[in-house]
Amino acid sequence: MNKNTKPLKYIFENHFHQTWNNIKHKFPKNLHSSIWNNVSKFLDCGDISRGYTAFKCNQCSHMHIVGFSCKSRFCSSCGKIYAENWALNLKEQLFDVQHIHAVFSLPTGFCRDFFFSHRFKLQDLAKAAYQSLKYVFKKSGIHSFGAIVNIHTFSRNLDWNPHIHCIFTYGGYKKNDQWKELKSIPYPVLKKSWQKCSLDIIANFAKINNNINLKNKISLCYRKYNDGFYVKSDKKINNIFEIAKYIGRYLARPAIAEYRITDITDSSVRFWYQKPDSPKKIFLTLPMTQFIGRLLAHIPPKNFKMIRRFGLYSRRYKNKKPKKIKLFKGKISWAERIFKTFKTNCKC
Repeated sequence: MNKNTKPLKYIFENHFHQTWNNIKHKFPKNLHSSIWNNVSKFLDCGDISRGYTAFKCNQCSHMHIVGFSCKSRFCSSCGKIYAENWALNLKEQLFDVQHIHAVFSLPTGFCRDFFFSHRFKLQDLAKAAYQSLKYVFKKSGIHSFGAIVNIHTFSRNLDWNPHIHCIFTYGGYKKNDQWKELKSIPYPVLKKSWQKCSLDIIANFAKINNNINLKNKISLCYRKYNDGFYVKSDKKINNIFEIAKYIGRYLARPAIAEYRITDITDSSVRFWYQKPDSPKKIFLTLPMTQFIGRLLAHIPPKNFKMIRRFGLYSRRYKNKKPKKIKLFKGKISWAERIFKTFKTNCKC
């Protein structure tokens, strides 16, 4: 592999087309065009034959050429810039109050498999997380609150694991428009609420399609998980900048960071990951076909929104002005990014 070639680009330049022909039948047909288009854009990212911008140093007249970016959801470089720009647009909408981050998970088995085959139902899963929170807030006397929901489909080892990252205000407005903070979150209630709201999505599908097998699995699932589905929350988030930064990192990027890939052969890829509760690195080697397949599984359908806003953060509340917080100095260009990092625009 050329030392100047990034690992993912090398893998997909040399193995994607053959692998895709062998595995595309495993993916829902409505995803095929999205996968092909995103990977094609990613492979052309930075290719100056497809257009470029030239930067000239005012001191030595050196010309630096930068190929146009692809803006694909599968490109790590473009994803980083997209996430930062998205966070800039968020700055006028966040409330200057405490927030909390929670993860809503599904058990392994048919629940996760259902959302792989019916990808557009993931938008209903985002609503289910909000509805389960809404039930808890209502019991606390809170009529409206703000939530930003990120649909996340991969685990650290690249497996298909649809779950929800949600950042929400730790309080909200009562019916008299007075702000009220939550004293605590009743997690036993939230877990059962999340279980019902998410299983209702599958139950409605089973009812419409008269799928007896799914109906039986849902009944067994309630009995097996009688305490509800897993919900985990972190400590309260007081820093508005950290909130925007956290949400942005999941917006548009491949399921693995390039630095985690340690070895590539013609038949396999070796990478490492860490469990949430341990700093120890776990190394995993996957056959090339399986590695590519796991990455492709997380490319969303065209125009599918991975971020959903609810309550006080939804568009219909745009006239309700929260306190404005300045998160960044403003959108910056490529040249400004280089200067910010290296303190110079040129080798001179």
